Order: sequence, then structure tokens, then C-alpha cells
Amino acid sequence: MRLVVAVVLIGIAATASWWAMFGSGKDASADSSGAWRGRSFLSTASRTTEPSDPVTPLFASYGDLQLFLPIAEEHLIEVAFHQAAFDNALPMESYAPDADMSAAADKRGTGRKPPELEAGEAPPAILGGEVLRMWRSNRTGAPDTAADIGAAPGSPVYSPVTGIVIEVKPYLLYDKYDDLEIHIQPAGYPDIDLVIIHVTDPTVQAGDHVVGGVTRIASVRLMSDKYRPQLGDYTPDAGDHVHMQLNRVEHPGETVPADGS
Repeated sequence: MRLVVAVVLIGIAATASWWAMFGSGKDASADSSGAWRGRSFLSTASRTTEPSDPVTPLFASYGDLQLFLPIAEEHLIEVAFHQAAFDNALPMESYAPDADMSAAADKRGTGRKPPELEAGEAPPAILGGEVLRMWRSNRTGAPDTAADIGAAPGSPVYSPVTGIVIEVKPYLLYDKYDDLEIHIQPAGYPDIDLVIIHVTDPTVQAGDHVVGGVTRIASVRLMSDKYRPQLGDYTPDAGDHVHMQLNRVEHPGETVPADGS
């Protein structure tokens, strides 16, 4: 009899423990002290298991900081570099060569296609094809300080670097369009603030550790119904994309506001 009671009590305790962590419908994660904290505002995509290998290729670098494409090649439409609005943005060096912009405008693209993979074959480690170079006459920054990575709204967005999420916050693009920005401090680079905009449904929050090319952080936001993206001049679609750039900061953990598409 005592054995039966003990088994029942153990079962009740285990059920209560499971319900406390998962049954409330809130995501849960351990903080630095080992305590559990709720994440009920996050998308359910944050509970998916991360792959062990990158699902996106490397596409650029800043010095020895390697940058993964925030979009998987199966969803990628085009990659375009252009000037950031402010001088604190850092230049990125593309691994892919530049496209002929006149031909890309005529053909509405570079002819980019997703890689054809055999069953079980890993995706390429480095982005192939060509990249676009767009010019903004109203900006003074270097022409490789921002990147627009085209993909259909709703496509998964992955962290371009391994590091720590510093901030996830809403803002108004051009002071009138709802948007979201995600700031990440790359591991080993406390003086860099990587910012991604034109995203929705974030799956991370401040303090989270992310892995480059592996951790899903959000989805592509529909913006082309609000303004005309320049990328749309070189793509068969309306030009929806995520915008990313590296900003130099003076103090670790500092963030620089998004400065436009």
C-alpha cells in the first residue's frame, strides 16, 4: 500500500512540474542564474529544435567577422548592397562578385536560383551567384555598408552571427510605417551592433544567445504595400526584404537605431 501511494505522489509531482514549465502555454528558458523565465510574447517558432549545422551560407565579412545570410537560399530572391544613412555603419565585403546592374534591371534579376541538392546533401557553405550594388544619391555612406536580402514575406529569418541579442523593439520606418528591429552583439565584437529590420514575429528577446546561420530570429515583414523598395527594380517581385548593417558603437551593449531601408 505504501508503495502504491509513493508512486501516485511521484506521478502527481511530475505532472505539476511539467505543467509549471510547459502547460501554461508560455515558452520557458533558463536565465543566467538557472531560474526559468516566461516568454509568452514570442512566436511558437521559437520552440522548434535548432539544426546542428548552418542552414544559410556565408555571404560577406567584416575583417575576420564572418556573416551568414539571414535568409536560406531556398527562399532567397536577390542580395543587394547599398549605402547606409550614417557614417558609423561598417563596410561589408561580399563573397560573391558584382552583377551587371543594367542587365539585372532589364531582366529583373541576376538569374539567381536555389542550389540543386541531392537527398541529404548539405547546402553550400558560401553564397554563389552575383550580388547587386544599388546607389542612393541622398546618402553619404560607403556603398557596401548595408545589405538588402530579398525574400517573400513570412520567410524565416536567421541570425547572421553568433552572439547575444541586445534588443528587440518596434519603431516607425520613415517615422510612419510600423516595423521591428533586432540588435545582436557578435561574440568577440563588443564594439559592433548588428541590426536587422523589416521583420515580424520575433522568436528571440534581449539576452538570448543566437548561433549564426542556425538560430531563427523572426520572419520577413511585408513592407512593399507601404512603400516601393528599391530592390524591386531588380527582382521579379515587389522587393520585400530584410535590411541588415553593422554599426560601430562606443560602449558594449549600446544600440544604434535603424536608419532606413
